[in-house]
Amino acid sequence: MRKLIAGSLVLALLGCVPLAALADQPAPERKDPILAGALSYYMPGLGQFYGGAYLKGAAFWVLEQTLLVSTLLTIAEVELSVSGDISLGLNIKAKDETSRKQRKTAIILGSTLAVVHFINIIDAVNTSRNYNLRRAEGMFADFRYDEELRTYNLELKTRF
Repeated sequence: MRKLIAGSLVLALLGCVPLAALADQPAPERKDPILAGALSYYMPGLGQFYGGAYLKGAAFWVLEQTLLVSTLLTIAEVELSVSGDISLGLNIKAKDETSRKQRKTAIILGSTLAVVHFINIIDAVNTSRNYNLRRAEGMFADFRYDEELRTYNLELKTRF
């Protein structure tokens, strides 16, 4: 069942893109590791998306946002107000009194966020380097259209 769903998804995605446009695309370009690190510094997971590791990028984004919100909710009061004339207000203020346990939890969560963010940047750089190594070794897909035979060819290149 999973193979059927995955196959249907691939066919649907290929149906949305003109095949002639895919056939004219050049081989993938090299990825800049410094740009990948800068992208992940700016927005968690963006460097992994740039390097082609979409699932890893999404995981880093969710993890960092969860840690950020958890830290904020530990030490601050958040109030969301919605009025009838379609206006939205968000009020964030420090809690009047925080217990020692809440402060300790906030410090641990904040420190974990800083460490995860640092790891995220390093991983983005390594992801783009690995992408470039795979490309240099010839590990990428090539999609071409043969006008004589009027067929599309998908070729996966790799070394064994």
